This record gives sequence, structure tokens and C-alpha cells, in this order.
Amino acid sequence: MGALFQRKTVMILALTLSLAISLIVLASDVELRERLGMTCWVLGLAIIGSILLVLAGYVWDRTLIDRLREINQKARTQTELAEQELSTNEPEVADDFETEQDEIIGVARQIERMAQSLQKMEASYRGIVEDQVDLICRYRTDGTLTFANSAFAGFFGQKRAKLVGSRFRVFDQGYPKRDFQGNLPDRDSFTCELTGAEKSEPTTYQWTHRAIKTASGKILEYQAVGHDIGDRIAAEAALIEAKDAAESADRAKSEFLTVVSHEVRTPINAVLGFSKLLRDTELTPDQSEYVNNIHHSGVTLEGLIADILDVSRLEAGQIEIEHAPFALRECVTDLNNHFQPITKEAGLRLNIKVDPGVPVIVNGDQTRLRQVMKNMIGNAVKFTENGHIDVVVTCARSAEVEADGICKVRLFVEIADTGIGIPAERIKELFKPFNQMDASSTRRRGGTGLGLVISKRLCELMGGAISVDSEPGQGSTFRFSIAMTYLKGDSKPPVPAAGSSPQIPPKPFAT
Repeated sequence: MGALFQRKTVMILALTLSLAISLIVLASDVELRERLGMTCWVLGLAIIGSILLVLAGYVWDRTLIDRLREINQKARTQTELAEQELSTNEPEVADDFETEQDEIIGVARQIERMAQSLQKMEASYRGIVEDQVDLICRYRTDGTLTFANSAFAGFFGQKRAKLVGSRFRVFDQGYPKRDFQGNLPDRDSFTCELTGAEKSEPTTYQWTHRAIKTASGKILEYQAVGHDIGDRIAAEAALIEAKDAAESADRAKSEFLTVVSHEVRTPINAVLGFSKLLRDTELTPDQSEYVNNIHHSGVTLEGLIADILDVSRLEAGQIEIEHAPFALRECVTDLNNHFQPITKEAGLRLNIKVDPGVPVIVNGDQTRLRQVMKNMIGNAVKFTENGHIDVVVTCARSAEVEADGICKVRLFVEIADTGIGIPAERIKELFKPFNQMDASSTRRRGGTGLGLVISKRLCELMGGAISVDSEPGQGSTFRFSIAMTYLKGDSKPPVPAAGSSPQIPPKPFAT
């Protein structure tokens, strides 16, 4: 660059000098100046312009060269700085490069492992699907099959290669055509039942369809699984038939028991009536004993018939619970008067106590409450040889009052005896029909075991429950509860007398 500039400078100076000498010679020669005249002046001006132009070019070149030198110097400086920085950070750059390279390699290996895992999962999936007896396939939203397992192909009697790409034939047979004019119903899953027509023995399949979606929720395909429910349908049909037969037999039994009971009750009433008449006549001691035995047997048989009829009505759902007001204490007093002679004759003490907090008038089924208490007290008397029987009646009132002044109350009755007790393994059997602790109980104490069954079901019908705690040789405690109502204001409890016992809190009951 420097040598070129020097040569260019020398040429410009030489040219300028030649032009100047020529001009001087021209100006000194008068004859020549006169000959040339105007031409001389024009030529002179041209020479002067050329000199000025050459000088301007020289100045421009000089400026350009200086600018180029400056740019070149700056570029050289930046290059040196970059090289210096590169040499300084070369280890870090190398480390970063190696780290990034390792990360890329790690990601690539991870992707490879994922691909292998997916291949294994796909192979496992296909293996599981192929081993299934269920019919499995996948299809697009237009019904075109994309996959079918061997069971599916075998059911339709075609090769899988031929099935794939064809229409899912189940659609045409198991669904309304309107659902498949374009797309499937807009549902994630749905089911249908199809009876196979391709087999000699029609078999019903239950098809379950589930949508396969993208992350955005778009349905790509459906997977359908057809499960053979022919055996289940046959079993259900057999079960329904057996149920109908059992219900028919149960109705026949109930009707038979009702008819027989009514037919037997007629002569029993005659036996009881004539035995009462005989008791009012003059009889010898032996005759009086015979008549009493006849009357007692008639009463027992009448109770048995009544129990059988109650069980039959309960099983048939023919017993309705009444809801009428009655005096609870009078009902309990009647029961006490009934059992006092019986317990006295058996050498037992009967203690019946009604808590002062129990409403005087309650709304419920007096007849069924009396029946339950009679069964429970009678059962306690039957299995207690000595000691006492305690009956305690308490209640729990609800704080809520209906618009018409009706309040809810739950009645609790506890019957505790000092009888033979019940083994723990036999307690669950107590509330089953015709069940007693052992066969000898029926022979020695009488009864059929229907009393507890009837009591339990009646308590449940009245919105309550029944439970028992017992220990062999120590006695048993039966508890039951029923739901009742009372009218606020008309059922205020009496004021307890001085020295009377406080209200007894109800004990928990089994549900």
C-alpha cells in the first residue's frame, strides 16, 4: 500500500511540473502566443484545471488512504483482543463444549432406551391382546378397522389382513345406522350387546368402546373389546327363573299356612270355649286338672298358630304398622298384671319400671309394642329357673318440634334375667326362624323360636332395632328400641315423687 502511494505521488508531481513548464514557454513566446490566440488561453485554462483536478484527487486519495489505515488498525486491534480473549477462555469454552456434547449424547441414549422400552411395551401389549379370548380391535372414527386380534378374526371367520382396512361389522349389526353415517357418537365410551350371527350357536357379546385421544382431546381411534356374556345371560335367566319359582313357592307356603291356620283356629276356639265352660261346672279334682291341661294346651296352640300367621305376613310384607295415640304406662301396667301370676307361680320376681321422662301419651302401634314386650318377657320367664326379671323403659326425646307440635321420641326397653344365658356362638342364630339353643329346649320349655324372629322384624318395621348381651349361667339382657312421636304439651311427664329414681340413660343398641 505505501509503495503504490509513493509511485502515484511521483507521477502526479511529474505531470504537474511538465504542464507548468509548457505554460511558461507558451507565455514567453509572443509570436507563438499570437499565432495561437484564443487557443492558447483555452489550453492554459485546461492545463490549470487539470492541475487542480490532479491536486484534488491527490488530497482525496490521501484522505481515503488515511481512513483505510485507521480501519485496518482497528480491525487489527479487535482481532488481537479476540485472540487474547479466546486464548484466555479456551479451557472454559472447551469444558462447556464437552458438557453440551455429553448432554446431547445422554439425551440420545435416553431416547434410544425409550424407543426400546416402547418396542417392548408394544410387543407385550400385542402378546397380551393376542392371548385374550375377548374380541379386541381398534378402528377409526369412520368405522375402518386398524387392528384386530386373533379372537376377533376367528369370530368373524376372516384373516386379520383382510379385516384391517374394512368396516367394523359390529356397527351394522349392533348399532343404529344414524350413529355411523359420518362419525361415531361423541362419547368417550359406550357399550352394546350383539348376538353373533356367524356362529351356529348364537352367542351374546358385550362391546365396550373407549376413545383414544390426543393431548388436545381430539379422538384418533376407538378401542373395542367384545366380551362373551352368553353364560352370564344364561345364569341370570336361570337365577330369575329360580327366584320366580322360590317366590311362587313362598307365596304358596304363605297361602297354605294362612288357610291351615284359619282352619285349625276354628276347632281350637271350640276347645277353648268348651274348656272354659267345663271349668265352671262341678268337677272332681282329677277332672279339674284334665280340663286345665286341655285349656292350657289350647292356649299354647292358639299362640303357635298366631306366630305362624305373623311370620307368614311379615315375609309377605302384609303387616302394616299403625300410628295412633295411646297411654304407654297403661300398656306396661297391663303387661305387668298379665305376667305377675305367671312369674309368681314360677318362683320369680318381676320388676317393671317406667322412667319418669317417658311421655304419658305416645303415637305408635300399641298392639305391636305389646306383642314385642310380651314375647321378650315371656322368653325371659321361659329360660329363667330362679332369680328375677327386670324390665326398664326409658326414652330419648328429639329437640326438634314439627309445625303441628309433633315431637320425635325413641323408646328403649331393656329386659334382663338371671336365666341360663346364651353361648356367644349361638347369639347370631337367635333371630332365625324355628331356632332355639338346642333341641331339648323345645321339649322342656316349649315354643318354636318364632317369638324373637317376629320381635326383631316388628322392631325394624317400627324404625328400631334389637340386640342381646348374654353370658352362660349368668343370664341375658335383651334390648330393643322403636321410634314414636308425641304431641308437645299433651305428653308432659308426671312430676316425680320425692325419693323416686332419676331418669335412666338409654344404653346403646345394635343396628
